[in-house]
Amino acid sequence: MLRSHPDDVAALCLLARCHELAGDPAQALATARRALAVAPDNEWALRLEALALIGLKRRRAALRSARAAVAAAPGEWRTHAALVAVLVHQPGIRSLVAARLAADTVLRLAPEEPDAHLVDAQVCLRTGELAAARRGCERALQRDPGHQAARHTLALVELTGDRVASAARGFSAALALAPDDGVTGRAHSAGARALLWRLFDVLAVATALHLAVFAAAAGPLGAGRRPLGLAVAGSILVGFGVLCVRSWRRQPAAVRWRLRAERRDAAVALWPVAVAAAATALVLGAWQPPDGTAAADLAGVCLTATVLVGGLRLGRLLARWALVVVSRLAYRAALGLHRAGARLRRRAADPGIGAGG
Repeated sequence: MLRSHPDDVAALCLLARCHELAGDPAQALATARRALAVAPDNEWALRLEALALIGLKRRRAALRSARAAVAAAPGEWRTHAALVAVLVHQPGIRSLVAARLAADTVLRLAPEEPDAHLVDAQVCLRTGELAAARRGCERALQRDPGHQAARHTLALVELTGDRVASAARGFSAALALAPDDGVTGRAHSAGARALLWRLFDVLAVATALHLAVFAAAAGPLGAGRRPLGLAVAGSILVGFGVLCVRSWRRQPAAVRWRLRAERRDAAVALWPVAVAAAATALVLGAWQPPDGTAAADLAGVCLTATVLVGGLRLGRLLARWALVVVSRLAYRAALGLHRAGARLRRRAADPGIGAGG
């Protein structure tokens, strides 16, 4: 087509879209600009240019192109969707408020389009509204059960909400629909690792609780502290083993394959070391070897390692939750101020609105 009609705008836009899907934003941008050289106000070419610029991390230029696409075709929902895709990558609360308004326009123009509900979900995910983001993904999947991007975004929502088992299964489902999608592949890897380390968190918490409880009950238990402590520690380890086996079997084959394939990666290879350290700290803490012995030194080293790794993970978890909460509160405050200002402007423009109210 392009050999015989090198200035065919539709063909150039299709080629740019192919480059975008192939993960080559530079070629997508070059091809979109070839189309714009022929038709400077073509909304499709402007949308493709905006998305390619976002892929190249050129946020300001992407925003200009997205706004030009909306100006060229304000009644086309895809131009507003492209604007949302650009705005969610912009810094600042004002950009999120603008993204919310554009997403509302998308839903108004195309309420039955799966992508419209996906756009809504992506804005909600960015603003920390995880329940609303989940509902948006589910609405998109109701309209198109094979929507890969909706399944990917739903898995991201689950991962952000720290539901790691559900996230790993969700990324597996999304990857099954698009096996060559590099973004989903990387997210799938992150979800599988998160599931693995969540099991360590369980063992680390059980170890800390065991040591704290038996240290506090040292006096009342007396000589029975060691055998009881060892029995409880053994039960914890057996329960942990059962939990690991059940978690492994419940995951799709894709998750198990991913962890096997990445067993030499640092995040995966260190997991058995951390688990062994926590288990050793648990058993030796229950046994209580005499001070100054090699066993006591080993118990101290393993306990220190467990506390450090567990504390680091807890700190990251709390920081992520705090970021979600702060983002949500700031966004809601900014959106409320914007809507209040809009109402005041409407009343100022038409005093009859206030009188009628």
